[in-house]
Amino acid sequence: LRIHDEAKAVPGEEVFVLLAPLSGDGGLYEHVARFVAKSGRRKSLELIGKHAVVRFRKPWHDPETISQLKQLKLDVGLHKSGQIYAAETIACFRLGILNAHIGLLPKYRGRSVMEWSLLQGDRTGISVFFVDAGIDTGERIVFSETVDVSHCRTVAEAKQHLFDQDARVYRRAIEQLAAGQTQFEINDNSGRRYYIMSELFQSVAQANLTIDNQRPLTTDH
Repeated sequence: LRIHDEAKAVPGEEVFVLLAPLSGDGGLYEHVARFVAKSGRRKSLELIGKHAVVRFRKPWHDPETISQLKQLKLDVGLHKSGQIYAAETIACFRLGILNAHIGLLPKYRGRSVMEWSLLQGDRTGISVFFVDAGIDTGERIVFSETVDVSHCRTVAEAKQHLFDQDARVYRRAIEQLAAGQTQFEINDNSGRRYYIMSELFQSVAQANLTIDNQRPLTTDH
């Protein structure tokens, strides 16, 4: 709902919420129930009533869903599903699907990238980029920005702070794209792909956060 509201605030944009079951979950009805059951239930129901919510019976990669997506003729998708998309799904969007990745690309790809940034004494931040079928390998970065997390008391709090920026950074990306002001940075995959951090390393990342070794916040890059 936060992402919907921020995107809707961009003048001239028509915004839809797309709901599809993920492979192996409880199916579409459970997915819709989770959407309606969260805080903001009234707004969720209003969006459904206004036909701003599109529900698919099959997962994102299913031919039936792909066929329905093509009929919608959407320009940009905003990722919020914990899903790696097939190339056929991505191609349903004229420009592609954006992801608000909580790591600075191209250096930090994969999982626990905020924690690995803290561990190595690097700045934390967000990269908004167009996905491909790989793991954070999409070539077109709309922008990257550093985000200071030194005010957070725990690694979990810092990570949530970055996740909570998604609606804001998606709106910024849409505004740039709509204005034709985007000169894409290139994700050349020169960095590493990281994996879930062990508890031992997490304690070091927590220590680094606690002693506030974040570099000063300067400019976007």
